[in-house]
Amino acid sequence: MAQSQWIKRFCFQLRLKSSQLFIIAASVLLSLLITLICVGLTIRYEVSNEVANLGDVDYWKDAVSAQQKLWYDKGIEELKDAMAMRTSESQPRNIQILVINGIDAPALANARFSSSQPSNFVWDRFPHVARIKNSCSHSSPCNAANVIKAIWTGVPLKAAPKLDSSCGHNASHAGQLLSVLRLAQLAGRRTGFVTNQRITGATAAALYANVAQTSWECDGLVPVDAIESGCEDVAQQLISGETGQNLNVLIGGGRQLLSANVSTFPYDPLDELLCRARSGRNLLRDWLQHKLKLKPSKHFELVQREEQLSTVNGNSLDYLLGVLANGDLSRNSQAPSLAIMVDKTLQVLRRPVVGHLLIVEHYVQQQGEARVKELQLLNATLANLLGPKDTLTLVLLTNANNLSSAETQIVSTLQEAFDEQGSHLQRRMQQMPSESLLFATGPKSSLFYSVHEETYLAHALSYALGMDVFGRQLQL
Repeated sequence: MAQSQWIKRFCFQLRLKSSQLFIIAASVLLSLLITLICVGLTIRYEVSNEVANLGDVDYWKDAVSAQQKLWYDKGIEELKDAMAMRTSESQPRNIQILVINGIDAPALANARFSSSQPSNFVWDRFPHVARIKNSCSHSSPCNAANVIKAIWTGVPLKAAPKLDSSCGHNASHAGQLLSVLRLAQLAGRRTGFVTNQRITGATAAALYANVAQTSWECDGLVPVDAIESGCEDVAQQLISGETGQNLNVLIGGGRQLLSANVSTFPYDPLDELLCRARSGRNLLRDWLQHKLKLKPSKHFELVQREEQLSTVNGNSLDYLLGVLANGDLSRNSQAPSLAIMVDKTLQVLRRPVVGHLLIVEHYVQQQGEARVKELQLLNATLANLLGPKDTLTLVLLTNANNLSSAETQIVSTLQEAFDEQGSHLQRRMQQMPSESLLFATGPKSSLFYSVHEETYLAHALSYALGMDVFGRQLQL
């Protein structure tokens, strides 16, 4: 009897626990079901209202026209490119800069849309764009050499040390400004400069020269008393200065500023508006003699004609000097193309274990359709520069160094503006230097954004290449 009662109680308790377990299990299953329903509704809502994949955008539900559908497709492809863009933040091994002088934002826009088929330039697809201020835009005209000096050295125009005509300041190394080119050399990188102007022009001189008067491109314009006191002109500093002597590649015009005895041809005349070297000067010979004395011995080449440059094997050279015109290279009708000059330069600069800094200057002088064609040639040249993923490539479009205080006067007051004839005023306003455009791609290209002072370019380049401008690594 007792055993029977115990069995009944056990069965009752077991039945009760089974009911509780069933209730708990049912609750869990119901919760899971509700959760799955909510997740499904959420996913359906997200798919209906957001773009998960640009290629799957169902914009046809809006019944757009065929023409609008075409442009939506183009826009989606462009958005895909933007979303796939990734900028490397690693340190670039090389930096290549194309400086296009004579072109600002309005001129670029005009060139881009001047023909029936708008021109698409390589730099338009660079991921980063910045504007570089011009300190001359709202004041009296600035000397071209001083403007570009601020860009290459990172020192503002007003803060740059002034050299006196006695050149006493030239003897002080501490008072000289080091350009990004010299800093790159001190950091162990190979360097090159190519221009379609002259190798003693404003852009080039700002990289290696410190002179009391920016007009002193050669000794022909330096007063005798200044020469006797030890003043050196731009051309002399190019050949005898540390920056110039360490340049691995230098190509451009300006032979009449380097040597007193030069040959003239119908396709390569003397430029009477430029400086002429004094009798007895031969800096080309001095360059050769300096390279012959280098220890250990180096391979070098001096070329003065297009056919000489074309046959040079740059891969075997340590130094290449190309002086291919008496005056500006652009005045020589038989001058080599920019593409050939850049190709030979890169042959010399590119080495397996050493990075390089290359600056290419092209001055655009054409107008109208000729300007568009010139920019298209530049576009093709730049396309050949691109490629290595470890290279930071910059394109600087500027007209900031067009004006010289000795050549141009700017309307400084409204009264002067109203008194001047409309055509003259329009010409002056068009010639006023404006902010420069800077396009960047490659490692560290994200440094170039927004609007910055002229000095920012030098600072950003120094950082990108890991240069220590305070001397901890460079031993200045």
